[in-house]
Amino acid sequence: MVLLLCLAGLTACSPGVAADPLKPPLTSVDNIQLPKEAGKPAFDLLTVDPRNGRLYVAHSSIAALEVVDVRARKLAGRVTGVAEIKAVALTKDPNVVYASDATGNVAIVDTAGLKVAKKLAVGGSPDAIGYDPVHDLVVVATAAPNKVAFIDATAQSLLGTLPLPGAPELMAVDEKTGNVYLAIHDLNAVVLIDTATRSITKTLKGCDIKAPTGVAYDGDHGLLFVANSGALSVIDLLLADCRGIADIGHGTDQIAVNPHTHHVYTADGGSRQVSVIDTVSLKPLGVNGTGPEASALAVDPMTDMVYVMVGRAGIIAVYHDP
Repeated sequence: MVLLLCLAGLTACSPGVAADPLKPPLTSVDNIQLPKEAGKPAFDLLTVDPRNGRLYVAHSSIAALEVVDVRARKLAGRVTGVAEIKAVALTKDPNVVYASDATGNVAIVDTAGLKVAKKLAVGGSPDAIGYDPVHDLVVVATAAPNKVAFIDATAQSLLGTLPLPGAPELMAVDEKTGNVYLAIHDLNAVVLIDTATRSITKTLKGCDIKAPTGVAYDGDHGLLFVANSGALSVIDLLLADCRGIADIGHGTDQIAVNPHTHHVYTADGGSRQVSVIDTVSLKPLGVNGTGPEASALAVDPMTDMVYVMVGRAGIIAVYHDP
């Protein structure tokens, strides 16, 4: 079934509030320099675990998972042997994470021992990955073919796959239901996946969703945020309505919601900035300049710290909100 949103278009949905470029919304705290490497460094997504103060960095240019101690603000260790690593999913065990590997595998990583404990072949090119705590499932989206694989996180076994109607981008998980919202880049849509039945139950279109990339979910307000080039679509899932369109930068990849501050952050790599939007008023609160290739970020709602990967410099920029 297709749910059409925001049929009136951009003007009717836009909150119409401009950001103040003279007031950066985040306070710069520190930079965490990762070890230098030969050649140009390349990184993918960030994942933070508030339980143990660890930030996981997909360091694709050296096929490694960097483990950063955000409390000490230094590198705690490195897990090698994860070729073309893209992203990380936490599990109920803070010492076990799953990492997507674009060579067709998902690596099960022992973070305490800093080693790959096991690899599961899921086929295709695994990219976005998330954890459904309700059903203890790791959900990974792959391209070529376009599908979603479901993994029993405790048994560490592949349960099955679900074909997708188009090319997947990033995902967000509703931690209360286990449902997954997955951006479908070439269909200008987001699909809702019921992980219990392993099926697509709804397709979200409209609300100016165009070639979506990052997705974030605010469970407190039932809002879904979808990053497009230059715009953030905000969908009220309870009312099945478009709440508005907020201006952000271009080249946006990863986005995140802080349920404590009720802010959403978007990593606008093309515009070399992080945009901050208030999730209640949809008011843009401003931007922080980041430098080139900063398209990945993570937020810790326990500390209100925001971590941004500045890829070209191999630096994790640390901010506090506000």
